[in-house]
Amino acid sequence: MPKPSNTAKITHNLGLATWFGGSLFGQIALNPTVDSISDKSERGRVTNEGWARFNAVELPAIAATLASWRFGGLRDDAEIRAPGLTRLKDVLLGGAAFNGVMSGILGARLASQAASGQVPIQSGLKPSRDTPPEAAASQRWIAFFGTGATTLSALVIAISGVIETQKPKPRGVISKIFTS
Repeated sequence: MPKPSNTAKITHNLGLATWFGGSLFGQIALNPTVDSISDKSERGRVTNEGWARFNAVELPAIAATLASWRFGGLRDDAEIRAPGLTRLKDVLLGGAAFNGVMSGILGARLASQAASGQVPIQSGLKPSRDTPPEAAASQRWIAFFGTGATTLSALVIAISGVIETQKPKPRGVISKIFTS
């Protein structure tokens, strides 16, 4: 089996870094900071615009991460090193991608509920008393899926690091005899 290319590794790592780093920034910096804007509708506009700009980068980063993992030889190499962890990474990547995409869809839905995304909010993850009920529900789901995407992508990074340190495992009866 050929080794994965450096291009695939770089694409995977940059995609994962963008995906996790942007989500983490939004969760711990952008979302709580908009609370300092006095106008609640302006909070919504700033939050929605910020996340829309990131989603334009995040979705290609998710696609690059998944494609390089599956088609760039990285998964096959990981399967030889740590089969169980490889399957765990598959599940975590799928969950993180699902959560990230859902968060983006819900964010677009939230932004569409007022002109220029000016939905009144308390912070990036908390509705205010003035937030319309449908927008408040979207915001609560965004909090759930956004936190899920950040957490799961962090776990993918951790599992990836462990997989990288594993030596290839012998496969088949003959190779096990000669490597024992």
